[in-house]
Amino acid sequence: MKMDYKVLIFVPVVVLILSSAYLVSNYMVTGEFFKKSIELKGGTIITVSLTPQINDKSIEKLLAGYDEFKVRKIKSVSGNMLIIELPPESDTHKLIERLSKLGIEKKDISLENIGPALGASFWRQSQIAIIIAFVMMGIIVFFIFRTFIPSLAVMLSAASDIIVTIAIMQILGIELSLAGLAALLMLIGYSVDTDILLTTRLIKEEGKDVDAKLKRAMKTGLTMSFTTIGAVTALLASSISSVLSNIANVLLFGLLVDLMNTWMQNAGILKWYIERKVSA
Repeated sequence: MKMDYKVLIFVPVVVLILSSAYLVSNYMVTGEFFKKSIELKGGTIITVSLTPQINDKSIEKLLAGYDEFKVRKIKSVSGNMLIIELPPESDTHKLIERLSKLGIEKKDISLENIGPALGASFWRQSQIAIIIAFVMMGIIVFFIFRTFIPSLAVMLSAASDIIVTIAIMQILGIELSLAGLAALLMLIGYSVDTDILLTTRLIKEEGKDVDAKLKRAMKTGLTMSFTTIGAVTALLASSISSVLSNIANVLLFGLLVDLMNTWMQNAGILKWYIERKVSA
């Protein structure tokens, strides 16, 4: 089957441009490329164990006097929990007293304060970790293939995975958290795995039939990706904890995006590179 690599490259590039434009427009409107969770900007997290007598709507009424708050319900095997997120310097003692009057015992209430400076520190360290991951990835990939375009294609695919995934998260209203950042670092690893598999098969494997080598690489790579997607989906469905659910969410979006970037964008670039090299 003859594949038009120009079409393969075009679709992911358009998606990347639109995603980048969406994040830039966010920055122009809000001053941030994407929304960060309370862990990265500071605030107070109150965790409440729910009972049949206590529901999320009754607790939301208690928060009427607060300017900014976020309430989310978590279902797990250990029971239902309610997470209340408040901005820094909120009167948490008054809220805890209100929760106690509602019939919630203090042992069922967990309080965690994250200062703005600490949140900024988390965010700064996370950025450094992602930059180091990309630098190390670039060095290793270039060392393996010793050619510029295939190495650049691998790095472009990984960068596209990150940018498009973050854009999807913002469209769906999912804030970037520490767990989400950990998932993005994991996504870089998954992306490099499939991209290196593809690049190795097409460049280093013997044989002149590029399409045949691409099909063999897809068979192995798609098996790897869909196996991981299945495991992540099962983790997401189990709702064991909010942290794992957050990681599973980001990974699921990222792995689906990686299918496009690896087998359309990267495959198209490599096919163009090989055909150009043969005709030269």
